[in-house]
Amino acid sequence: MDSRSGIYSGITRVPISAVAQFGYSVGHILNDLCSSCWFTYLIIYLTEVLRKSKDFAGVLMLVGQVADGLATPLVGIAIDKIGIKIYGKRKTWHLIGTTCVAIAFSFIFHKCFGCEDSSELVQQVYYGAFIVMFQFGWASTQISHLSLIPVLTICRKKIVFLNSVRSGLTFVCGIAVYILMWFLLHEYGSNMEPLGPGDSKAFSYLSLIVIGTGLTFSLLFHLMVRESSDEELSAQVDEQADLLGPKITQRTIRCWLTNKKFYLVGLMYMFTRLAVNVPQVYLPLYLTSSLNLKKESIAYYPLMMLICSVIGSFLTRPLSKYAGKRITYVLGAVLVIGSSFWFQFQPKSNACPTYGATALIGAGSSIMLIMSLSMTADLIGVHTNTGAFVYGSMSLLDKISNGIVIALIQHFHPDHCTPVDCPTARYYRYTMSAIPGGAALLGAVATLVLAIAAARARAQAPDSGSNPGQIQQAEGSNSNSDVISNPVREIENNSQEQ
Repeated sequence: MDSRSGIYSGITRVPISAVAQFGYSVGHILNDLCSSCWFTYLIIYLTEVLRKSKDFAGVLMLVGQVADGLATPLVGIAIDKIGIKIYGKRKTWHLIGTTCVAIAFSFIFHKCFGCEDSSELVQQVYYGAFIVMFQFGWASTQISHLSLIPVLTICRKKIVFLNSVRSGLTFVCGIAVYILMWFLLHEYGSNMEPLGPGDSKAFSYLSLIVIGTGLTFSLLFHLMVRESSDEELSAQVDEQADLLGPKITQRTIRCWLTNKKFYLVGLMYMFTRLAVNVPQVYLPLYLTSSLNLKKESIAYYPLMMLICSVIGSFLTRPLSKYAGKRITYVLGAVLVIGSSFWFQFQPKSNACPTYGATALIGAGSSIMLIMSLSMTADLIGVHTNTGAFVYGSMSLLDKISNGIVIALIQHFHPDHCTPVDCPTARYYRYTMSAIPGGAALLGAVATLVLAIAAARARAQAPDSGSNPGQIQQAEGSNSNSDVISNPVREIENNSQEQ
């Protein structure tokens, strides 16, 4: 066995070079930068800076998430079928998505151009149109980028590595956004507390810098990464089929829809995204409303959370190696649940311990996200012909659920504070406690059900030691090992040398 050729000896897939690994890693930076702005600052920008109603902001967030959710599986199907052949189907859609994101995002964090004094309905249509365009582009870039992993490498250690670096850079992008926001609020924001219309220039500059930086890294991605053609991939799959057994068929969309593990992984991914995104949206409002911190706190507390997320992302590889992916995921969920209790009982009189809660939820959500992506890649395995559909379906549940949850939170938002009572402060405290903790708990349950299903599949697999292909098809995802079977035990040592 030569790990540089793939999982098994004799497979001739070209090894992924260091240049291609770097190029792939930075190919999602534009999306990551925009996502940090979208989830962390859209609600607070619309409600506190533009002074729009809570339902106005909630509806726009829901429109964006629904548009993203509907576009994601459609784009996933299109990526598997349509594209420029000589350039690569996935890279074609990545280019389309990047263009849409850059154009649309330029207008979202700016005042309504030409309609600033128009009715709220007119402005809602204005922002909604650009949000739909942005979300279509974001989905195109995300799914095309994710679905490249099984095309670039079939080594599971490389898959974990690429997902770790990709997710690590996601959080690095968040750190950059929060540092930049901190600086812009200080330099271009108003001198008044709390956050208000005088701070609009800081948000506008933030969006323009994000677009310029993201486009630079997207260019590097397209220059450094080469996507194999369908003919090359088919030849590699045929060669792998000869090694693994007489028959490994590519799965159709119908096959996925009848696969129970497909739905379990989808639920796990959905709960993971809720645990990641809801705190990102409501942490700034929790800080300014529940704890009455100054407006710069919407930059440096999320910064702390993202720093710990980066640390968590680089811990996933050794943790998954020794404990397995599913156990590592559950450990991340435990950290998120612990942070939820901390947010609930954090006293207003001493806000410093809040750093501990943000550290826990940052590290825990990062571990959960990386492991969920790795288990999704394991589910796909060699069935790369419909890989984009799988990622698209996972994201469909993610986007729709996030949009509905955030819209409901906005709709049931209580009235403003009075000198006697402040229901808003309690409301955001409950939001930061119940939703991330509950989502993490449900994600851990889905992961444990997956573990039980995999154990049953291994027990029922006939002659499991003689046909690795049967084991892979029976389990779909084996999170506790880095190889499908052990025809040669030196696989693990060779893979570690990569």
